[in-house]
Amino acid sequence: MLVTTVDPVLEPLIATVNPILSLLAIDYPVDKLACYVSDNACFPLTFYSLVEASKFAKLWVPFCKKYNLQVQAPFRYFMGDSEPLNSPSSEFQKDWLKIKARIKTK
Repeated sequence: MLVTTVDPVLEPLIATVNPILSLLAIDYPVDKLACYVSDNACFPLTFYSLVEASKFAKLWVPFCKKYNLQVQAPFRYFMGDSEPLNSPSSEFQKDWLKIKARIKTK
């Protein structure tokens, strides 16, 4: 997958980070995946956002795999009705709140 970005001021960084996080979370052999980020303008902000995304991926990817989420882009997942209130698993609720809190602190 090729993710391109030009200017983090004109193009929201979430549009760069979400596809990368989705790719990391899919159920597919890791040795058959590749992701390239093309940042033609070499903005430090883009680099910093990718560093932060890699830290967040350590929480997000296991959460997606553990609960077999169909929507794997965090922005998209939390934008809808993803409240875990009716979830039968209190463990899911706890994990969900941890991920949601992590998103809100950044």
